[in-house]
Amino acid sequence: MNTYFNEITARPVNTNEEKILYKIPAGAFCGNGDLGAVFDDDDKGLLIRISKCDFWKFTPGAHSDGGIKAVGCLRIGNIDLSEYNIKQYFDKGLLRCKFGNTDAEFFIAPDNIIYLKITSPDTDIFPCVDFELPDTCDSQNSESANNGVKCYIRKFCGEKVERESGVAVCLRQLDECSHNGTKSAVFCIAVATCFDDIRYEDKAIELTLNGDYDRDKKKTEEKWKKFFSASKVTLEDKQIEKLYNLSLYHLAGCMGNRAFPPGLFGNFITDDFFPWAGDYHMNYNYEAPYYCIFSSNHPELFDGYMTPLNEMRDDAKRFAKLFGCGGYALPVSFGPKALDFYTQKNCKEHGILFLGQKSHAAYACVIPIMHWYSTYNKAYALENYYDFIFNTAAFWEDYLVKEKGRYKIKNDAAHEIPYYRGEKFNYITHRSQIKAVNAINSLGLVKLLFKGVYDMAREMGVNPEKYALWEDINKNLSDYPTFIKHGKKCFRYTEKGMRWRDDNTVGLQHIYPCSGIGLASDEKLLRIARNSYFINDRRLDDNGSNSYLPAGARIGVDPQFLIEGIHQNIKEFAMPNGLFRHHGGGIEHLTTIPATINEMLMQSFEGIIRPFPCWDRNKSASFENLRADGAFLVSAENKGGKITSLKIKSLNGRTCRVECSDIRNVIKESDKTPVQYKKDGNTVIFETDADTSYILI
Repeated sequence: MNTYFNEITARPVNTNEEKILYKIPAGAFCGNGDLGAVFDDDDKGLLIRISKCDFWKFTPGAHSDGGIKAVGCLRIGNIDLSEYNIKQYFDKGLLRCKFGNTDAEFFIAPDNIIYLKITSPDTDIFPCVDFELPDTCDSQNSESANNGVKCYIRKFCGEKVERESGVAVCLRQLDECSHNGTKSAVFCIAVATCFDDIRYEDKAIELTLNGDYDRDKKKTEEKWKKFFSASKVTLEDKQIEKLYNLSLYHLAGCMGNRAFPPGLFGNFITDDFFPWAGDYHMNYNYEAPYYCIFSSNHPELFDGYMTPLNEMRDDAKRFAKLFGCGGYALPVSFGPKALDFYTQKNCKEHGILFLGQKSHAAYACVIPIMHWYSTYNKAYALENYYDFIFNTAAFWEDYLVKEKGRYKIKNDAAHEIPYYRGEKFNYITHRSQIKAVNAINSLGLVKLLFKGVYDMAREMGVNPEKYALWEDINKNLSDYPTFIKHGKKCFRYTEKGMRWRDDNTVGLQHIYPCSGIGLASDEKLLRIARNSYFINDRRLDDNGSNSYLPAGARIGVDPQFLIEGIHQNIKEFAMPNGLFRHHGGGIEHLTTIPATINEMLMQSFEGIIRPFPCWDRNKSASFENLRADGAFLVSAENKGGKITSLKIKSLNGRTCRVECSDIRNVIKESDKTPVQYKKDGNTVIFETDADTSYILI
């Protein structure tokens, strides 16, 4: 079975009278990292809806009409949709379509050019292609034509926007040929915004005039071949393997514009009215799509992540001062270029939507800390994220309260307080959240924050004046609170305040993605973690399955429970196109399968590489080049109940620790020479050279 292939055999269904369908489109999706295209249709024929990561309306204020906006849609007329088939080749970035007696090829080239090749009977009613601009949200639209190029402009400007934004779409038919009663026509559609080029209309025209179908098809296929060659997972369960690959394809399809990383719904925006303005939500939604990218060996997808965070630095300083602290604090959401989506009249927290939480900036630091441990790229860290992490730590240095030798977090809600605004806000109803002490998710985030900033600074030799304080915080930050529930000791949401909630997975996020507990943890702590994990089954949680399932692998629950959870998510939420229709957001759920499978196949966050730590050894599986903390690429195979091969490539030349009872020798792959190693129980420890591979079994 080709697990880089998906087939859609019915027209997309985006509404259902019996159940709310959130705005995750059901039609075939194709993206190049910036441009996105979604196949749709209406009573007039086939539509291909186009969006782009950097096309936003910059209207400030919560619940304004600002946010990410649709570019428009291609309309293909004279086409019979009674027979409907779209094949997605995601290792090629290509869609092959059949609609009645019409065949089509579709792809988006790296240079933001869309190509559509149509083959149909050579008659007077050959399919026609045009473009339509949305006329909503007060956009200024215009159309023109010159020398065979149709140009469409959509822009937002005027006093109500704080920054002008515009997009140009240029459409040209490249060529046409007839043979044996059939005709083929190739259409080229280029898209450019004012953030690509000040003269964005000229840019789109230039791209269109230079379009070359065969050249750009080859470039597109080479791009996706390179992407999927970075790592590989092979499973007996081919449905999961396919959704694993398809999820990575969709993530890469919207993570390519360094200046405008994807918001809640990436670049599959089909109209101007996506929930929450498609913003950057900081209490897990923005971060979640990145959970799996490092272990999948795609650190390049991180490259845009820090851009909106660094653009918020001035505001982050201002927000921290509102709480009497230095450093950085963030609201619950914002847009690109520090777009204000957080100002709310009558909000009880200085008119800003913090929703009772102080942890948003700390959550933002989780992903760059993952990048640090998986790459140890000092130059990249200094240039991109060390300053943000350092200043977030500075906020918590001031905000933490030290009592009787123990650092505590006060007045910080574990969950959002969604109505922490307005004249009718009931303080008594939410008092336990407002006055909370040691919210467990914040403890996990702050523990990871200070561990990360301390390790980075020591490794890079910067800020030595902070070491003693950071060591003290790392040593004396409060333990995770516990209580007895259903006769078992479990984690409590707060030390003082809310005990537990049966929705969401906030009470387990200190395990994952905060890396606070793992297989090397004290057995008593692991038992508490497992008790908490099974208080209720959150595998189908609308907001938390993407952390719940990987957390289970981290603490070693029954692998079958996790595999069943993946299949439940596929059955309940997977769309025919491989997207997942949940409430919490759009692209965040694409991480669920890759993150879970990667953690089941290989773990390394505790400084020890563990192959197949949470895997049914009776099920064959293999992986190539999963990325481990310490900057290692790991390849291994499990077959017949044992690990039959294990290879590790060291990228930076760091000490390697591997827990595997089957290791008898460590051999340098290049010259087959044995390498000296030490053993600590089942853990093998050896020194490595940079850019060198080692065979361990």
